[in-house]
Amino acid sequence: MNPIDLVVDAVPSGFGALTGSLRRRMAGDFNVDEWGLDPELVALVDSVFGLRWNISVSGADRIPKVGGAVVVFNRRLGVSEPWVVARGIRQATGRFVRTVGAPDVVAAGPLLRRFGAVLDRPDEVAGLLRAGQLVGLPMRRDVLNREHVGRLEVGRIRAALETGSPVVPVATVGREMGRDWQLVVGDPVRLRRKAGPLAAQELAEATRSVVQELLDENLPANWWW
Repeated sequence: MNPIDLVVDAVPSGFGALTGSLRRRMAGDFNVDEWGLDPELVALVDSVFGLRWNISVSGADRIPKVGGAVVVFNRRLGVSEPWVVARGIRQATGRFVRTVGAPDVVAAGPLLRRFGAVLDRPDEVAGLLRAGQLVGLPMRRDVLNREHVGRLEVGRIRAALETGSPVVPVATVGREMGRDWQLVVGDPVRLRRKAGPLAAQELAEATRSVVQELLDENLPANWWW
């Protein structure tokens, strides 16, 4: 018996679809898109993510059903937020989120790309938006104050202006070791005046302010959050 059959046969009976998928994948029969996303792999591990996080999403209708858009969200101490945002939005809208921040290193980078992560490069972000993808932009962490969102780097938001893509603010509410998370989606952020030399900076600050407002409105009073 070859090694593929040994691994597949170890899967409990009753998981026919899973064993078939595993057999194909171990034989190299699977597809990824041009940025490295592997939808089938995401589907295979989604049940594991479901055991780890229970995610509720409010305002999901504010996320465009089609076309490129930038999803800006806050982070705190840990690493859960990008995964929570990606899974929550995928469950609520059926769309994948391509989160900026994959390391450009062997092993880790390609693996994270399989789950939708992309490099922190303006050309890559702009290319994704032009291709009609949702791009997740995490804000910087504010590790000292749970009630403050971090700053949003101007360079990360510039691609939205260049491509005319909407910027959607999302507040993430949850604890790194906790199971329950809430995503609160706000209305797309728009500049109040015609774009100028400082448009990217103004958009970054406006988006940060909206995420802060969403967090203020939904942050639990419990001290241990």
